Amino acid sequence: MKSSSSKFMCLLLSMITTGGTMLACGGNDVVPEASSSDTEAVTTAAETEDPSAFTLMPAVDYNGHEFRVLLLEEDERHVDIMTEGMETGDTMNDLVFRRNLAVEEKYHVKISGEKADPGVVDDTIRNQVNANDNAYDLYFAKGSCNALASGGYLYDMTTVPYLDLSQTWWDQTAISGLTVGNRLYVATGDITPSSLLTSACLVFNKKLFSDYDIAFPYDAAREGRWTIEYMNELTKGLTSDVNADGVYDYHDDLFTLSSWFSDSAFSLFYGCGGMMSKKNADDIPVISYDIDQYTRIYDKIYSLIIDSSSYFVTDRNQYETTYECFNLGNAFFCDITLQKIGLFLRNMEDEFGILPMPKFDESQLNYIAHVNGAAGFVVIPSNAENIERTGMLVEALAVSAYEMITPSLYEVIVKTKNVTDVESAEMVDMIIRNRVFDAYYMYGLSGFDFVKTQLNKRTNNIASTLEKNSVRAEKDLQKIVDAYTSVE
Repeated sequence: MKSSSSKFMCLLLSMITTGGTMLACGGNDVVPEASSSDTEAVTTAAETEDPSAFTLMPAVDYNGHEFRVLLLEEDERHVDIMTEGMETGDTMNDLVFRRNLAVEEKYHVKISGEKADPGVVDDTIRNQVNANDNAYDLYFAKGSCNALASGGYLYDMTTVPYLDLSQTWWDQTAISGLTVGNRLYVATGDITPSSLLTSACLVFNKKLFSDYDIAFPYDAAREGRWTIEYMNELTKGLTSDVNADGVYDYHDDLFTLSSWFSDSAFSLFYGCGGMMSKKNADDIPVISYDIDQYTRIYDKIYSLIIDSSSYFVTDRNQYETTYECFNLGNAFFCDITLQKIGLFLRNMEDEFGILPMPKFDESQLNYIAHVNGAAGFVVIPSNAENIERTGMLVEALAVSAYEMITPSLYEVIVKTKNVTDVESAEMVDMIIRNRVFDAYYMYGLSGFDFVKTQLNKRTNNIASTLEKNSVRAEKDLQKIVDAYTSVE
C-alpha cells in the first residue's frame, strides 16, 4: 500500500492540468489519449487491484448506535466530522460527508457531532469521567488536552482494541513525539484533516518575485538549498517605505516577510531543526538542550524578522493583518499554515506559491513542518462505554479518511484562485511528510516560547534565558512523566 504522502502526491498531481493535459503520477510525462485497448487494460487492472484497507476491515452491526463526537469550533476544525448532512459542492464538506456515510453504512451507526471552544472540550472530558456518564464517544481536542492524561481522564490509545497505530493513517511522528513510556493518550493523523492542514509553511508572491527579477525558490527547495540563510539573502533590503511618509504600514508599504509571532517563532525554529527534547531508551521524554545551536538558529531568525524590518505582528488583536498584508500584495513572503491559505488568501489577486519552511543549512536532512498546539488531536475518555466499539469506529474513521479525504486535501488548500501550479503541489507533499511534535513544546515547559518572547523584546541575547529555563523545565517534565507513568 502506498504511504499517505505518496498517495496524496500522486492524486494531487493528477488534479492539476497544464494546457488541457493531465500529468502522470509516475513522472512528468503527459498522459496520452486512451485507446480502447488501453481502457480495457485499465479496467482489468482495477478489477485485480487489492481491496482497500477500509474494505478489509470487519463489518460489525452496531444496531444504530449514535456515535457522539465533540469537536473544536476554533478555526472551523469541526469540519473534521461535522457536515451539512448532504453534499453541497463545498470540497471539505462533501469529502467528510461521503466518508461519514461509508462508515455509517458499514457499521450501522449514526455519527453526530457538536462543536465547542477548546476549554469547553477539555472541561467536558473531565465532567464526563467524573460523573461517569457517556456524553461523547470521542473528542477532537487541542494539544492542551494532553494534560488530562495525568489525571486519568484519557484512555491509553495503545491499548484500544482495533486501533492499529503502526499504520500510515496515524501520524507516526506524533506518536513517537507524544508517547510517555510507550503510553499514548492523544493521537492525530488522517482522521483529523484539519491537523494535517495545521502544518507550517511559507507562501510567496509570484508577481513581486517577477517584478524584482527574483527566481522562484522551487528549485532551491527541491535540491535541498532552501535554507534560512538563502531566504535572508533573498529578502535583504526589500522592505520599503513605498509612500515615503516615514511610517511603515501594511496597507501602503512593502515588506520582506509578513508573520504572526505566535506562529513564526515556532515554525522557523523547528523548521531549522531546533528540537528541545528527545526520548531515552525507555521512551521517556528528556530535556535535550543545545544552547549553541539554538543561538545560531535564533540569530538567523532575528536577522530575517527584525534586521530586515519585516511586518511582524505581536498584537493578538491584529494577527489577521499578517495575512491581509500578504493578500494586498505587500509582502514577498508570508509565514502561514496550509489551512490558513484557504481561510485568508482565497481572494488574493496576485498569484502565489507554497514552500516548506527553510532548513538551517544544507546538511539538514529534511524540511520540517512545525505543528502548533492548535492542531486537532483525537482522545477517548477513560470511561468509554464500549471500548471495542469505539476502537473499531475510530479506526474506521481514520482509514476511510486516509482513502477518501487526504488524497483531495490539495483541492481544499487551493480553494484560492491563484495557487494551482504543480510545483506548489510538490512542496505540499514535502510539508506534510515531515511534521514534528516536540514534547517540550506540547507540554508547554518553561521557556518553550523563548523565540517568541525574545523577538518581542527585540533582543538577540538568549543564552542566559535558556539556561535559567532549563532547570525549571527539567523539574516540570519530571512531574509530568511521574504523573503519566503512575496512571492505572
